[in-house]
Amino acid sequence: MMRNQSMTTFFNLNLFAEVHSWVWYWQQCDGATRFVVFIISGLIAWAVYLIINKFIALKCYRRENIAHEMRLRNKKLLEMSLSAERKRRNVSPYETLTNAACIACGKYLRNIKTEGDIDICVRHIENAIQRDMSHIMENYEKHLIALSSFVAGGPFLGLLGTVWGIIITFGSLTEKATIAQLAPGVAGALIATLTGLILAIPTVFCYNGILSRTKQMTVEIEAFASLLTDSFELELNEALRNGTLPQADTVPAEKTSPRVPEASGAIRNPYTE
Repeated sequence: MMRNQSMTTFFNLNLFAEVHSWVWYWQQCDGATRFVVFIISGLIAWAVYLIINKFIALKCYRRENIAHEMRLRNKKLLEMSLSAERKRRNVSPYETLTNAACIACGKYLRNIKTEGDIDICVRHIENAIQRDMSHIMENYEKHLIALSSFVAGGPFLGLLGTVWGIIITFGSLTEKATIAQLAPGVAGALIATLTGLILAIPTVFCYNGILSRTKQMTVEIEAFASLLTDSFELELNEALRNGTLPQADTVPAEKTSPRVPEASGAIRNPYTE
């Protein structure tokens, strides 16, 4: 019987009848607390924008990667290398790596005569893939630092507003101040801490979700890069054995530009000239 009464009392909405409205709490805030709350509110709006933008971007990257991988199943990479050109930057990550690998292969393709030349060509392809992958990883991890800063700094920023407000509240009291005079100022100051927690708590869950998806896509693109390199090596070895490697006269001529006098000690790459 007593248990039922306690449960009824716990869920009785009259318990919250004396709670003040949010407008009352806002009126109790001093100028310093309101300033901090405004800053945190702006950070909340910024965090929401970054989270939505990041989830959409990762979803688009994954969809475009899968589509590009499906298109590659019925294509020969060596044929693509003969006509590969630098494409626009807003292509899928997989397409960016494929294009970089095809360009690197196309530059050295005419020099392949033996299996040792194939090993050199494959190293050129791996280096080109790694260079482009560093830029792709920057796009994958973009905005993660900002979100982690919101998670770590939000509560402290709110605590700063609360401490600031409490100091002002205590400083304005007289010697005969009562708890009734003290409580409203403290309640208003705690609004800053509450706002900081509103910023940090949802952001930490979203940040962990984005970080987990980013790590998964990082593993996937590393596997694709390895598969791309192996595919080039297999196709080159097969073409060398069958005598079907493109000859120098079948490779489209590259556009030449006026040579600039080289400085003494300049580094030269004979495979890109």
